[in-house]
Amino acid sequence: MNNFLIDAANLAYRSHNANFELKTTSGVFSGMIFGFVRTIVSLRKKYRDFKFSVVWDNKAKDKFEIQPDYKAGRSSLPGVVWTQVNDIRDFLESCGVDQYEHIGQEADDVLATLSKEMKEDGKVYVYTNDKDLLQLVEDGKVIVFKPKVGVNPEKFYDEEAVRSQFGVPASKLGLYRSFDGDDSDNIKGISRVPRKIVASLVNKYADIDEIYNNLSSIKLTDFQKQSFEEAKNRIGNNFKIVLLNRDLKDILKKEASFNKDKLIEIFEKYEIKSIRSEDVIDLFSSSMMVRYSNPGDEVQLESYNLFA
Repeated sequence: MNNFLIDAANLAYRSHNANFELKTTSGVFSGMIFGFVRTIVSLRKKYRDFKFSVVWDNKAKDKFEIQPDYKAGRSSLPGVVWTQVNDIRDFLESCGVDQYEHIGQEADDVLATLSKEMKEDGKVYVYTNDKDLLQLVEDGKVIVFKPKVGVNPEKFYDEEAVRSQFGVPASKLGLYRSFDGDDSDNIKGISRVPRKIVASLVNKYADIDEIYNNLSSIKLTDFQKQSFEEAKNRIGNNFKIVLLNRDLKDILKKEASFNKDKLIEIFEKYEIKSIRSEDVIDLFSSSMMVRYSNPGDEVQLESYNLFA
């Protein structure tokens, strides 16, 4: 069975940002759920022979223990829009989409664990624009589908696409990103060292220790050598945070059902009139085998705006 895994928090944030001014006639914010519902329905229409599942985020306690200011500086959504999250969960449960999460773990690691399990039974698409999840890419098994955001078009990542962008294979992306850092997660990488040098070292050596054990034989400036030495402990911590855990236990699963009355209630509350509840149930309960887009060698597919 082919599986389509969706990073729920990622999609919820993007849906709000794309429709943040949208309200009902009574003034209730509705942009997040409207964008989320339209995206899920649009994707399902294109990928009929995939089983859809959604993965929710939790605060990663172990990562914050390693770095207390992990993700510091990220802007949070206004509290008034978070009420939509519970209704999104109810929508998913009522239209036939299973939901997963793990208390104390980020969605990244849940997605990594599910991908590892599901790829044995068929192809897995992971729908997110989180770069860390590109570690999961495996030709013929796992594709990361990065959605269109602003002027940036959608992109399907196979192994060649990952190597082309970062200079390293997906299997070594966690190691590379430990040195490169990630401003969005407040993970400081190594300074004054070009990414090409980092990529070459990651490709040549197996792990952080092997890279540092061979620094004396690598042609670097004094500034670059100093940067490596100053960052050694930090790089080790970065790796513990960035590397995906593919072996989580006790993942919580919310089994889906089909509840037309609940869908009608949600659609009426948020004045979603362009989508009918019965059509949504028909769409997600269908197991029709239809042709779907399949990334080719160049990873270039037709583009479409999910929020048009």
